[in-house]
Parts: sequence; C-alpha cells; structure tokens
Amino acid sequence: MPKHVDYEIILVDDNSPDGTWRKAVELLTESITVIRRVNLKGLSTAVIDGIIFSLKEYAIVMDADLQHPPKYIESLFRKAVEEGADVVIGSRYMKGGGIEGWSKTRFLISKGAELIAKLFLPSVRGLTDPMSGFFLVKTKLVSDNRKRLNPQGFKILLEILEHCNPRKVVEVPYIFKPRIFGKSKLGSKTIVAYLIHVLKLSGWRPFKFAAVGLAGTFVNLGVLLFFKYVAPLLYDKLFILGSAIAIEISILFNFFIHETWTFRERRFGALTHRLLLFHVSSAVSAITQYISAISIKYGLSWNPLLAQFIGIIIGFPANYIISEIGIWKKKCV
Repeated sequence: MPKHVDYEIILVDDNSPDGTWRKAVELLTESITVIRRVNLKGLSTAVIDGIIFSLKEYAIVMDADLQHPPKYIESLFRKAVEEGADVVIGSRYMKGGGIEGWSKTRFLISKGAELIAKLFLPSVRGLTDPMSGFFLVKTKLVSDNRKRLNPQGFKILLEILEHCNPRKVVEVPYIFKPRIFGKSKLGSKTIVAYLIHVLKLSGWRPFKFAAVGLAGTFVNLGVLLFFKYVAPLLYDKLFILGSAIAIEISILFNFFIHETWTFRERRFGALTHRLLLFHVSSAVSAITQYISAISIKYGLSWNPLLAQFIGIIIGFPANYIISEIGIWKKKCV
C-alpha cells in the first residue's frame, strides 16, 4: 500500500472448519480486523458485511489466493481519486489486462457468462469485465443501498452495479494470475446459481417477455381468426394484407404490456417517442415473422393460422434481443 494511505484489512470468515479466522487473529494489528460469522454463509453477503463494517471511504474487494495481485491495489485507488469514481473495476479484458493459466474452455465459459450479463443487465453494458471479482467501491454507496441488495453467489459486483446505481464506473487493467492453492469453485451448481442470479437481477424479464409474447400470439392469431369469419378475403386471398394487420395489432398489444409490466422501471421520454422506437426496433422481428408466414402460406400452401404461428416463433428471438438492448435500454434511477 502507498505509505501516505490510511488503510485497514478486513477479513470476513464464515466460521471455516479449517480455522482461518483463528490464524488471522494471530496476525492482528491496528490495521487488521477479523469478522467471524456464525450460522451465516455466502461469499456475497460476507463481502457486503465487510464493506459496511469499514469506516474508510473506499473498499477494495479481492480474493486472498493472490489471483488478484496486491500490486494493483494502488492503481485502483489512484483511479478512484483522480476520476471521482464510485466503482473502479480491475479488468482482465481491457487493453493491458490479461489472464494467465486458463484453458480455452474456462475462457469461453467466462465470456459466455459476460455475454449473458450484458444481454440482461443494462448497467453492465459498455464495461469490459463486469464479472470481475477484483474491484473498488465507495463504502457509502453500498451502505446507503443495503436494503436494495440481495446478494448471492460469487458475482457481487453485478449486484452493486445493478442495484446501487453508481454515478461513475471506470476500469483499470490487471493480469489475473493462476491459482496457487485450493480449487476453483466453478461447477454446474455454480453456473446454475449464476444464471438464476442474473435472471433475478433482471427482474425475470425474459420470462415476462415470453409471457407477453404468448399473449401477443393469441392476439395475433385471434385477429386472423376474426378475419376468417368476418372478412374472409383477408384470411385467404388477401392474406398478405391480413397477416400485416394482425402483426401490427399484436405489436401494439405487446408494446403497452411491456410498458406497464416487463420494462416498467426503464421507461423514459414521451410515450409516442417510445412507441415509434418500438416499431423501429421491432422491424427486424416483424419482417422476419412476416416473410416466414407469407413464404409458408404461399410456398407450402399451409393453413394461414399455422403459417402465422411459425412466423411468430421464428421472429421471437430477434424481438426480445432488440427490445432488451434497444427500445428499453436505459434504466431510470
């Protein structure tokens, strides 16, 4: 640590059976604090407790196995002071950073997890390493938002970025080192827990979106069924027009449900502006659905309802991705 910096070391231990806390107590000095938690488990809650316990302005979170080299602590602290940042992330993936000792499989898992986070969580987009376990945060930011935090798993940084609404987040590069002792906690249970955590942080939006999409499907097909009995030309010979009308009505239906439910906390600007953007951002999905339905109806001579339904299924992935990162991309604070 820089000599001019007044620092403390806080070790939070969940009553480990290997006696970690006892060994730490033997090393106690005025700058070292050991917190032993009994009947409490979980890395993320331990990190939050350690941050809140601190009386310093900043807290740096890092692993104790030296995969996060202590020599980078000064660069995190200096960046926070120079730029007035609420969060400074040690990045393995920005220029100057790197990873030593990882297999291609481990690297692909890490990048896949990052992609999932960026798709579902708008607060981490634009960052090179939102999955980092090595970061600095203002202690007041965490303590002020403690009631909003529901930490779980190993990715506490995601929780802080999504729920604490930091004003400024910056990154500094560092080299992630190979593990010297112990084993990685990465396994199938950890991966599943991570996916559940991200979905919770997202407010379960993919499932909400799917539910709205299902309801919109009934609206879409219901309009065609209405045409079958009330305006048969739009159902058969003029299906090219009837399909377009059904798609537009379902788009309007989906938009207003997403506005009031799926993306309720991410509304900004005028309603008419969002509606226009929704049509623009839905264009890829709508065109995909429309071309698929028309091709199946006229190319294969299938039932119009079945053709429209298949078109909806084909267009769904594009519809979700564009809505998530396009029209409702900004979270209101």
